[in-house]
Amino acid sequence: MDEVQVVHVHGLSPRSTPDTARAAAEQVHQAGKPLVLTAYHINDPTGTDEEQYSETLGTLVELADAVVTLTEPAAAEIRDRWSIEPIVLPHPHAVDFVRMHRERPPRQCDALVVGTHLGSLQGPTDHEAFVAALAEAVATMGDAYLLVHVHENVLDPGSTSFDLTSVRRIEESVQAVGGILATHRPLSDAQLWDHLSRLDVSVVPPTPGSHSIWPEACHDLGTHVVLPEGSHAAAQQACLTYACGPEGPDVGSLVSALRSAREQGPATPADPAQRWSERVGIAEHLRTLYEQQIAKHQHPATARAV
Repeated sequence: MDEVQVVHVHGLSPRSTPDTARAAAEQVHQAGKPLVLTAYHINDPTGTDEEQYSETLGTLVELADAVVTLTEPAAAEIRDRWSIEPIVLPHPHAVDFVRMHRERPPRQCDALVVGTHLGSLQGPTDHEAFVAALAEAVATMGDAYLLVHVHENVLDPGSTSFDLTSVRRIEESVQAVGGILATHRPLSDAQLWDHLSRLDVSVVPPTPGSHSIWPEACHDLGTHVVLPEGSHAAAQQACLTYACGPEGPDVGSLVSALRSAREQGPATPADPAQRWSERVGIAEHLRTLYEQQIAKHQHPATARAV
């Protein structure tokens, strides 16, 4: 660790525990190095063990020399839970600049194209209820088309994600409104960007976790994004939102979001020059933060006096 000047931790690994987090932080401090933490997910992104995740994250938050997060709502939650004042730096762009400079492909139909990605149907999300509500909202629009994506391992009996029953119920909801359920391997970044560019609206399911690349990618590519209201991800970029309670998404709020997207017309892709400026600004803020923390550890008495 002699050649390391700052240790910057970006989130938690799935196997982290409060004890391993404390041991790692103490090792960094014993080496005389500052520890910076980016609290990307304030809540367990897997939705499997919120109590342990919270305790582990809290251990790092309290032991870190500086805590960074991505949105003001996340910063407020950190203040409330741990009485720590975090630094807020925005989420950087998700799409590469070469892809950002390309024009969106021409529209292939007059209907509002609405898409959602369910991955491998993992986590505590009720995907069947979500798709049923979204399909009902799309049907209410009258001139909208629904495209739902899942990973093909949900159809593989040898996979831990195998869930033929859920897939069939989801497919029934999608086909009932004339939509398509597409199954495929996980998309590469380039494939995902191409797909998002062909959507008018991307609706994000109510998944666990806090921040996401989804609003950034949609902003970069010029696709309306609809997120669960109250989520920290919804504060990353200008977006549309829908309400989601214990029984699932509210159909009325989904309809309102889709109508707003149609009324607003095509979303405007991000300006690559502005996104580059944002990226440079983030890098400059981090460099200043690192320099301040290095100075504090090299000259603790002077740092306290200042």
